[in-house]
Amino acid sequence: MLGYISYTDDRKKGEVFPRMIFGQRFLQGALPQGRRWLGRLEAGRMARLLRQRGVRQAVFPVDFPFGEAFARRGILPVDTLALHRAMAPLVVRQRMGELGISPSSATVAVAADRMGYGLEKILTELALQNRYLVLQIPAGAEDFCAAMRREYGVSVLRTPTRRQMEQADALLLFAPVEGLVSRSPIQLHLYDGERVLQRNGVHFGLPPKLRDEVEANCDFDQLLAVLFGAGMLQNYQIPIMKVDSDGKNYYNADTV
Repeated sequence: MLGYISYTDDRKKGEVFPRMIFGQRFLQGALPQGRRWLGRLEAGRMARLLRQRGVRQAVFPVDFPFGEAFARRGILPVDTLALHRAMAPLVVRQRMGELGISPSSATVAVAADRMGYGLEKILTELALQNRYLVLQIPAGAEDFCAAMRREYGVSVLRTPTRRQMEQADALLLFAPVEGLVSRSPIQLHLYDGERVLQRNGVHFGLPPKLRDEVEANCDFDQLLAVLFGAGMLQNYQIPIMKVDSDGKNYYNADTV
């Protein structure tokens, strides 16, 4: 069971109740917005109630001050790493457009410690939208490269030099690479969990049909990770948000 934590102004005590968001069932915990000491007490009580009802992960408000009370009960924020990884091809495409880089001549370098179904899907998107794809993956990429040649006529380089990795137009790191000094104008670090947002400067907005359905202070990345993981949203339906140098957010597009 997934939790959804929100605030409420009209109750002295929080309450727990079921809620559906875009077809996904949550157990919502509504906490009173009041004095900090009261909020802390209610957060501990609510965390206990939610844990008793099987909640292990939850979507929290942005900058939620009582996360430790939930963590002590074994309720953690929804992990957004899989969402950031799945969105990577679209982020690369958007950034190339902003920088004036043509995908028809672009090289995308990818480093990972192993292959997997999720990574294969991402690599396929990258290979089909960019001219060159180079992979630094220790083992398991042979079948993928052969399939890309056989099914799409796309040649993927499996043994790139350090220079080719460092000078690619875009570099996606699904695992750290020791000693790599990248000159790539587009770099995405996709292996360090919550630090993904801080390091990449990218997070995501709600599709138009969802914007009036959830609280404005909801952590959209966490909610989208749930809906994407459940198959209720595809990556192309999720608007990419960018944090510019002034820290201001903006939608790049509206999607359906």
